[in-house]
Amino acid sequence: MEQRRYPRVQLPLLVELKHPTLGAHRCIARDISEGGVFVYTDNPQITSRVKPGAKVKVTIQNTLSVEAQPTPTVEMEVRRIDDDGLALAFINVTGRHLWQSVDRLRTELAVGRDFFQVHLNALVINERNAILLAQQHGKWTFPATFLQVGTDWRAALEAFLADEFGITVTGFGQIVAMSSVGQPEVPEAAVLDVFVETTANADECRLASGSRYKTLRWTDRRRDVEEATFATEQIRALADATLLRLVQEEPRS
Repeated sequence: MEQRRYPRVQLPLLVELKHPTLGAHRCIARDISEGGVFVYTDNPQITSRVKPGAKVKVTIQNTLSVEAQPTPTVEMEVRRIDDDGLALAFINVTGRHLWQSVDRLRTELAVGRDFFQVHLNALVINERNAILLAQQHGKWTFPATFLQVGTDWRAALEAFLADEFGITVTGFGQIVAMSSVGQPEVPEAAVLDVFVETTANADECRLASGSRYKTLRWTDRRRDVEEATFATEQIRALADATLLRLVQEEPRS
């Protein structure tokens, strides 16, 4: 059995590869470890013109519709050249930061192999018909979590909202929207965004220690939605449509 110095993450990653003689190229990295990464490419210019020992710069690209935490651009060294790509090694501490960001992604997705991800977005409505918005990287969105394979989606949302915000779910409504997002270069890394109405008896909530969100807010005003900066126009439209429907309905007892 082959023995590796570092464990590998079989998670497809879309990366940008830069070299002074080649410019910038988007490639697929599927075999990353703390020591380095193998970048696959069918571009003969890359495999024929870059030599072992050359320095290249690598940046992981975001494949989600929701803005993600920027990953660093790191300098790496070409260690080996194969017909289908380049074996690259981290050469400084910034490279370790890149590995750490991928390791966090692996932990959040809880995957060991490639598979289609389900991203559950909770459109939480409380007893006064206000919806919950969460701010991440300067933009507003709905609280969301990835669904692990084999986990009931209702149980996953209940646990997520309780752990992250101290919210107790009282019920689930309709699935208000679904959309598939991703990059054509890595279709198996695509994400299915599912937006689910969720009811809760809560007017206050708190952020868990180390939360990826910066702040939370409840709002029952469409003007707040109109004036805020959202991660995507779809999220803004869903928030606005939900508030419009709620004001047209009778208040819940």
